[in-house]
Amino acid sequence: MSAPESSTSGLLKGATALHQSGQLNEAENGYRLILKFEPKNADALALLGSLLCDKKEYDAAIDYIKQAIAIDSNSGLFYFYLGNACQKSKRFALAENAFQNAARLMPDWVEAYYNLGNAQREQKKYKEAKESYAKVLSIDSTHALTHNNLAHIYSALLDYKSAKQQLELGLKLHPEHSEMLFSLYDIAIEHNDQPTMFDAAQRSAQQILGLKEDGIIDYLSDAYSMNTKDERIRNCIFSLGTSYLLKGDNAKASYILRTLFTLEPDLADVSVTLGSLALNQCKFDDADDYYSQTFMLNPTELSAPWNRSMNLLVAGQLHEGFRRYRWRWAAMEKFKAMRMNGEVWDGSNPAGKTILVQEEQGFGDTIHMLRYVPILRARGAKVYAYVRPVLYSLLENWDGADKVVSWNVEDKTVPPEVDAVCGTMDLPGMLGTGLNNIPGNVPYLPNPKKGDPKFKLQGSGIKIGLVWAGNPMHKRDHERSIPFEMWDDILGMKGMTFYSLQYQPKEGDAQRMQKFGVLDIAPNIKNLADTAATLAELDLLITIDSAPAHLAGALGLPVWTLITKNPDWRWLLGRDDSPWYPTMRLFRQENAGDWSQVLARVKAALADFIGKNGSK
Repeated sequence: MSAPESSTSGLLKGATALHQSGQLNEAENGYRLILKFEPKNADALALLGSLLCDKKEYDAAIDYIKQAIAIDSNSGLFYFYLGNACQKSKRFALAENAFQNAARLMPDWVEAYYNLGNAQREQKKYKEAKESYAKVLSIDSTHALTHNNLAHIYSALLDYKSAKQQLELGLKLHPEHSEMLFSLYDIAIEHNDQPTMFDAAQRSAQQILGLKEDGIIDYLSDAYSMNTKDERIRNCIFSLGTSYLLKGDNAKASYILRTLFTLEPDLADVSVTLGSLALNQCKFDDADDYYSQTFMLNPTELSAPWNRSMNLLVAGQLHEGFRRYRWRWAAMEKFKAMRMNGEVWDGSNPAGKTILVQEEQGFGDTIHMLRYVPILRARGAKVYAYVRPVLYSLLENWDGADKVVSWNVEDKTVPPEVDAVCGTMDLPGMLGTGLNNIPGNVPYLPNPKKGDPKFKLQGSGIKIGLVWAGNPMHKRDHERSIPFEMWDDILGMKGMTFYSLQYQPKEGDAQRMQKFGVLDIAPNIKNLADTAATLAELDLLITIDSAPAHLAGALGLPVWTLITKNPDWRWLLGRDDSPWYPTMRLFRQENAGDWSQVLARVKAALADFIGKNGSK
């Protein structure tokens, strides 16, 4: 028995209307009634599958849609439904194939190409995803989410400039698009662009909360409790709190984040950020409590164990700290993108293995950890060191490794003879480093250009090198860099010549160097081999926490390092020496942000240094 065709058509139209209005159970009954009379009605099969996908019954959904495609394989819409069901059930390769068929059959359909790009992006097939998104924009150049998703692809490929440009283009077309603003904020944080991060947070506050700059405190005290269930508002307030934290305004960050956490105590991302705030304020027990609480709220919030590692390390609990530090590979996209393709060394006996040690963070971090490469060799491993070209100039003929490679970080391929790969920052944990067995023998790096006449320094008296500012893209550069005008009392001292190793000084800095007779030798330095040769000509380097500090320490040269009250974990707490670098002296802030006391102590120490070393 079968229903009249006109009756079936009416039933289908009615069921579809119910489906579109969200009355899923009633629509499902309608589709099933049609199939009772016409088991091979392709439209009813496909629409029932689409409905079951909405109800998260993915296996049944896929089965019904495949039945529809078996009846009518020329329907692009059926393939689109199939792609959606596969995508939502995380069967991304099957989704990709389905969307390719949908796009083939409906070549002008934007959403087919957009979803195809999404499926490819989920599989990290970034080249293919970019091509699919480009097709979307060729049809509709204003497609907002395509601009958004392309930016995330560029960010994953560590091409921050293109990611930012893509979002700025999208926001120019859609200035009120909050998701793109949040993406701009997230990507700026990922790539340590604090001005863009702060601007995106403020723009979100203006758009979503109707606030002008600094209006957040009044908003929280007056209105926020009425809006705690609005995810966009929560995200906006959280981004404001985090932006103030990264900007160094701990008081405002604390008020915002604590208020948000009081109103929404189950938000793991707020809890972990409060841990970072406590760490910034040297409240180490509070930080540990927040990180532990984060894990209880959401065990998949992987930044918590990584952040907790730095809390443990700065307190000198190196064994436990280094064990947790490995969580960075899972917690941050930039580390995921950097990881080589080979099997990861698990810390087992390295004897007889070829292990590739890859550079992964800043030059200072790498220099700090290269001390472990000869130790790994001494335990029977053959070691390849992969470093960026600037560092390769120093290590090209280093006998501490079996092979040093000038590494293009985009190349993730591993030589066939390599058994396992390891990040430089994993080495201390893998090799059992604790506070009492830090390998502090120096020098452990070569100085291949030492004695080269090109680096001979002109000037009389004791030769003092200076570095007062770091890379402005470093997330804590606003804390560690010291305005050059604060150095005047030191620059006016007699009996020594000061040399600037400062990379790209500001215009005002150059004028001050000229005023005090500081010799700018930075233009003569092209790479770290040049830096090492220059350091060997100095009697002392005075520097902020930056790569030259590590290089001088690794070469066994005298270096004074000026560090913040909340120090990088490797400088530990409450000591003016470093077990990592025997020739280093530490000058610590007593109060956060106050460099004047630090520089006064440096001046007094310099006077003593001159007295002990005499003039030259």
